[in-house]
Amino acid sequence: MSITIRPSPVTGDSVRSVDPARPFDAVWVAVFAAAFSAAGAARPSLWFDEAATISASTRTVPELTRMLGHIDAVHGLYYLLMHGWFAIFPATEFWSRLSSSLAVGLAAAGVVVLGRLLSTRSVAVTAGVVFALLPRVTWAGIEARSYALTMVAGVWLTVLCIEAVRRNRLWWWAAYSAGLVLGTLLNVFLVLLVAVHALTVVVLAPPGSPRWRWVCSATVAGAAAAPFLLFTQTQLFQVGWISPLSGGTLAEVLQEQYFGGSLPFAVFAAVMLAAALLFGFRTAGPAAERRGQLMVIAAAWVLVPTAVLLAYSVVRHPIYYPRYLCFTAPAMALLLGLCIVAVGRSRAGICVVLMLFAVAATPNYLIQRGPYAKEGMDYSQIADVITRYAAPGDCLVLDNTTAWKPGPIRPLLAARPNAYAKLHDYGRARTGVERNMLWSSHIPIWRWSDKLWDCPAIWTITERDPAMPDHQRAPMLLAGPRLGRTLAYQVPSRFGFHLVERWQFSFAQITKSLR
Repeated sequence: MSITIRPSPVTGDSVRSVDPARPFDAVWVAVFAAAFSAAGAARPSLWFDEAATISASTRTVPELTRMLGHIDAVHGLYYLLMHGWFAIFPATEFWSRLSSSLAVGLAAAGVVVLGRLLSTRSVAVTAGVVFALLPRVTWAGIEARSYALTMVAGVWLTVLCIEAVRRNRLWWWAAYSAGLVLGTLLNVFLVLLVAVHALTVVVLAPPGSPRWRWVCSATVAGAAAAPFLLFTQTQLFQVGWISPLSGGTLAEVLQEQYFGGSLPFAVFAAVMLAAALLFGFRTAGPAAERRGQLMVIAAAWVLVPTAVLLAYSVVRHPIYYPRYLCFTAPAMALLLGLCIVAVGRSRAGICVVLMLFAVAATPNYLIQRGPYAKEGMDYSQIADVITRYAAPGDCLVLDNTTAWKPGPIRPLLAARPNAYAKLHDYGRARTGVERNMLWSSHIPIWRWSDKLWDCPAIWTITERDPAMPDHQRAPMLLAGPRLGRTLAYQVPSRFGFHLVERWQFSFAQITKSLR
C-alpha cells in the first residue's frame, strides 16, 4: 500500500492521500466493534442508571424538558436522542443497549480514520481493533447511557479539528465550533477536549491563520456552552455520592479507567507500552515525526482530562469517576495500536499480539455479560417473575427500607414499567412525570392498608435474605428474618395474607402472598 504525502494548498501541512484500494478499513472495524459489543447485550439485568434513561427518555418532549430543569440536565441531549430511539425500538434490555453498541462501532471507525490521519494504515487498523477489545469500551457498548456516544464525540471532534487545521476553511472551523457545543451538551466533560485540541493545533499547524482560527472557534464554542455549564453547577448534588480521592484512586486511574475489571489486560497494556518505548521505536525521519505527533496528541488526550478531574475533585468537589472519562478511550487505543505495531513489526506479529489482548480481555468480557453484571442489580429478573406469574388486579408492595445503593426501591419499576402495569400499586404517590423527577414518590403500606381487602394476591419486593433459599413454594412459608421484620410483611399478615412462593436473585427477593 502506498501513501502519497502532498502539501496542503492553504497551510502547507502535509495531507496524506490514502491508497483507494483500502477504503473500507473503518467500515469493517466498525462492524466488528459494534457486533462484538452487542453480543450478549440482552443478558445482564437493567440497573439504576439504565432505569433513569428509560424513565426520562420515554416521556414526551415537554415532560422531559420540565424534568431537566430539576435534575439530570447533563444528560438532556442524550435523553432527547434516546427519546427518538425509543419511538422506533422498544425499551427492552437488548434494544436499549443496541444504541450504545452502534455508537461503539461509529467510534471505532473514527479511531481508524484518526489513525490514518496521524499515522499508517497498520497503526490505524490495529488501534481500531484494540478499541473494540478495550474492556471500558465493551462495557460502554452494553450500557444504556451516554458513555459510548461520548467516545463518538471525542474521536470525531478530534478528526474534525485536524481536518480544519489542514484545510483551514471557514466552514470547517464553523463545523468544529458547532461540534464542540453539541459535544458539551452531550457530556460536560467533553469541554476538556479544548485543552487537548489546543495542543493538537500547536503540534500540527504552523504559526499563523490556522492557530488563530482555532482560538476563535474554541472561544465561540465556549461562549455558547457557558450558560449550560453554569446551569449544571446547580445540579452538582447528583454526584454527591462520589467519594473523595483516596489511596485507591491511583488504582482506579491505572486499571478501572480503561481496563475495567481486567487486571491481565491492564498489565499486558503496560508491558506493551514499556516494550515499545524501550525497544520498538527505532526509525527516524518523517515516520518518527508522525509517530511523535500521534504520541503527544494521544497522551495529552489521556492525561489532561484525567488531571483536570482529579484536581477539581481535590480543590472543589469530588467528581472523578473512571467511567466519566470514556471519551478518552480512543486515545488509549491509538497509543496501544502504535505500540503493538512497533513491537509486533510484521502482520503476523501484530496479529499474535492482538490475539493475546483478546485472550486477556475474555474473562472480563464474559463477566460484563453475566445476569447481574450491572453492579449486581437484578431489576430484570424481578420484572420477569411479575410478567410470568402475576395476574391482572394483583397488588404490589414495595419495602422501601431496603439498603440498596444507589437510590431507593422505586427505580426497579422504572426499568420495566410495562411488567408492573397490570398490578395495583397503591404505594405509589405522585408519578415521576408529575414530580418532574426520575422516580415516583412512595407511600408506606400502613397508610393504604385499607386497600388490602381488595387484593386477590400480593407481590412483595424486598431485599435478598441470605438465610433463605433462592426458591421456595409451599402452602405456607416462613417470612425469613429480613422480610419478617418489615411492615411490608407485617401489615398484610394482619389481614390474613401468608407467603406461598419466594424467588431470590442478586439484591432482591420477591414473594407471592395469598389470603
